[in-house]
Amino acid sequence: MARPVIAAASTGTAASGSLPGRPGSRRPELDVGRALVVAGLVVFHSAAVFAVGTSWFVNDPRPSIGFSVFMVWGSLWGMPLLFLVSGMGVRYAMRSRTAWAFAAERLGRLGIPFLTGLVLLVPTMFYLEHLAQPGFHQPYGRFWLAFLNVPAIAAGLLPHGNWTSGGIGFDPAHMWFLYVLLVFSLALLPLFRYLHGQHGTRLVGWVAGQAARHPLAMLAAAAVPVIVTEAVFGPDGITGGWERLAYVFPFLYGFLIASDARFESALSRARWPALAVAALATVGLLGWAVAAGPGVVSGAEPGWPALQGLAGWAWLAAIVGFTAAFTARRRHTGTATPRPAPASEPRWQRAAGYANQAVLPFYLLHEPVIVALAWIIVRWHAPIGVKYPLLVAASFTATLALYELAVRRYRITRLLFGMKPASAPWTEDRSRQARHTADVRRLPA
Repeated sequence: MARPVIAAASTGTAASGSLPGRPGSRRPELDVGRALVVAGLVVFHSAAVFAVGTSWFVNDPRPSIGFSVFMVWGSLWGMPLLFLVSGMGVRYAMRSRTAWAFAAERLGRLGIPFLTGLVLLVPTMFYLEHLAQPGFHQPYGRFWLAFLNVPAIAAGLLPHGNWTSGGIGFDPAHMWFLYVLLVFSLALLPLFRYLHGQHGTRLVGWVAGQAARHPLAMLAAAAVPVIVTEAVFGPDGITGGWERLAYVFPFLYGFLIASDARFESALSRARWPALAVAALATVGLLGWAVAAGPGVVSGAEPGWPALQGLAGWAWLAAIVGFTAAFTARRRHTGTATPRPAPASEPRWQRAAGYANQAVLPFYLLHEPVIVALAWIIVRWHAPIGVKYPLLVAASFTATLALYELAVRRYRITRLLFGMKPASAPWTEDRSRQARHTADVRRLPA
């Protein structure tokens, strides 16, 4: 059952140019960018309801091919981008944590929300899916017990991503991202510790120097493991249209990018060739899908997974490259004539802080909300041009309301949804002011 997923994870920034071997201070505009990507989850998953050739929890009886094209394009770069951002977040998290503290933090911030979603949220989506089937009248409590068949989960979840109970197949839906990210974070921790140390920093610096001198060669070399992994193992509809093992490479690349500013600079210089390759590969994939039918997206035909790997990495490099170029221009413009320090933190930075806290709970909640509202909306006798924007607007509003009213305000729900304990307002204000003062002191005289 194909369930393309885009999810969110922790973010960071690239290093400052003056200290190429070390990450710079966290930029709040990246929190805003991450929030925009997570908000895009609602747009993407709402499109799954109306796309041709998808088998989602809820499907409109009159699907449109335009949504299918949109989903193919979005699945090429969405999840790789978020794994890359997660790798950047690991690099920043390790600045102030020991390896054991980092592992404990990941278990709490990812493991607990994964179990929360698996117990409370995912069963409701499968139950609504089965309610649409003729002759299904099982009470939710009995269905919930069948869904949480622990022996079946233990036997099939980690190696295969799904399980079977009573002849019915299940999967962790959008929760797969959390446990894959957790496994990657813990499995790669020894490598991250080495790269964070003195010898690893020198190695990263040497690689970054080569990338700075030969950005196109770096782009091609980084694409090879992604393409080979996809070609050998093929795509997986349960994990966002990609083989889950392929995600380890953008995850590692994100860690490297946050370790040395020269990687960002190299991607900025290679952004236009990367965009050209991404566009050509995507046109090839879409033409192939039109000629062979929607089933080709599953990777049944040789060559499709490899071309998908190339297109996905090219889009990822282009997005990061253009973002790096824009950020560099903005930073240069902002430091040419330093402005007086504002008396208080700008509103957009406060909004970035709010969005940064809301990302993970929003991710957990958005898909069940979409499924519940779509289960009602698809039964309306209205054109897709009315139903789709209404589903997007209602889902976004309802998800944000649930976060604000049922998650953010309570200690237990903050824990279950992967949030840090709430700080007293005066503590948060002093923390923001301290960060602002540190940023002001870094401005050139």
